Amino acid sequence: MKIKPIILCGGEGTRLWPESRKKHPKQFIKINGKSLLKHAIDRVSGANFDTITICSNSNFLDKIKEETKDINCKIYVEPDKKNTAAAILAAINDDDLLFYQPIIIISSDHIIQKKIIFQKQIKKLSKYLDMRKIFIFGVKPDYPETGYGYLYSKKINNNFNKVIKFVEKPNLNKAQKLIKNKNYLWNSGMFLSNKSVLLNEYSILQTKLALQVCDSYVNAKSTNNIIELDNKYYSKIKSISFDHAILEKSKNIFSAKLLSDWKDVGSWLQKWEIEKKDKDKNYIKGNVLKNNVQNSYISSNRTIVASNLKNILAVDNNDVLYLSDLRNNDLKSLYPLISKKFPKITDQHTTTQRPWGQFTNIFVGKNFQVKELVVKSGGILSLQKHKYRSENWVVVEGKANITLNKKNIILQKSDSIFIPQGAVHRIQNREKSILKIIEVQTGSYLGEDDIVRIKDIYGRA
Repeated sequence: MKIKPIILCGGEGTRLWPESRKKHPKQFIKINGKSLLKHAIDRVSGANFDTITICSNSNFLDKIKEETKDINCKIYVEPDKKNTAAAILAAINDDDLLFYQPIIIISSDHIIQKKIIFQKQIKKLSKYLDMRKIFIFGVKPDYPETGYGYLYSKKINNNFNKVIKFVEKPNLNKAQKLIKNKNYLWNSGMFLSNKSVLLNEYSILQTKLALQVCDSYVNAKSTNNIIELDNKYYSKIKSISFDHAILEKSKNIFSAKLLSDWKDVGSWLQKWEIEKKDKDKNYIKGNVLKNNVQNSYISSNRTIVASNLKNILAVDNNDVLYLSDLRNNDLKSLYPLISKKFPKITDQHTTTQRPWGQFTNIFVGKNFQVKELVVKSGGILSLQKHKYRSENWVVVEGKANITLNKKNIILQKSDSIFIPQGAVHRIQNREKSILKIIEVQTGSYLGEDDIVRIKDIYGRA
């Protein structure tokens, strides 16, 4: 029987800021050429695995659809963030999931480079699943980490142990003591069980939550393998993690020491450790000229000249530059201050992805703003109108097919058009190359929610 993968894809975008944001958390950041989500998908793909299910919320749906456009998968969409207990239960309620089918639950923001070893261990361990087992993959600690939970287990056989207790994220002094005992492992946040076991545990340990999730699933809207859970019932669910809701209460929890490598990419130092580096142990991204630079992480969209530096973290985005000591990075304590003083730069990037392409905020002034729209080949914006703003468009690359009220207009490079406030309009790119438009918006309100969608091929109307 094939193993069913469930990938949890949430996040707040705090730990790899400013590259990650609330609307662009770290699972969408690329490491060694592809996103962490793509790495997770590859990890649980192959002959031994069933169709992948991804659990996320509506904020990330467009990004996930773009990341998964070349594979067959199901996407469960939470109308509101309720932590992992509800998301996992919604996915295992799926009618296509067999009652005794093995289920592997993983996070979308980890890195495992030796995926074949990981896949073989999952397959072997799945043979030990019976009516009363939930396996947690534990990781042997190699330093006193304070950002992970720990498991204390007693050996049963060479393949798995019985979990006796969980330890919440410890302080440094306690972590130093824990790693001296070989029975303590890091909790990797990856689980193996089956539908029968999990539904039984939820029904006993979280009866109310189980009923609410079931109601939300039964009343969900399903379109093209995207299951949008019903908010009427989902909004009533308490926010609780799978660990607190099930694992720490169940008597049927076992651990297996992970045989492969594993990293939770939770800091810039960890990202630097994973990335491919030059002979001086520098990770360089962008147009960077360096002289006598070692052990550093430098990423920029602009030209950077760096000289006589060691252990430097420099992350330069269009709207913010973050500088720090790479090995003494206090982002965790600094982030709440950044979020409070500069909320816009923690919320989203200046470039926002859309199903049709992307737009970049170039300049914002009083009652006007300038954007660059990049429409991919075949991309079609919504047929829409705006209540509070008008727009001027100038084509700077490609050819645009414009709908303006009942007219169809073709614009070539350097052509322009005015879109009055309240006019029905749309942009299409029917060419094989990209289309670029400079858009100047003017009006009393310029928020992205001033869009009345009339028709949309991406299901957003």
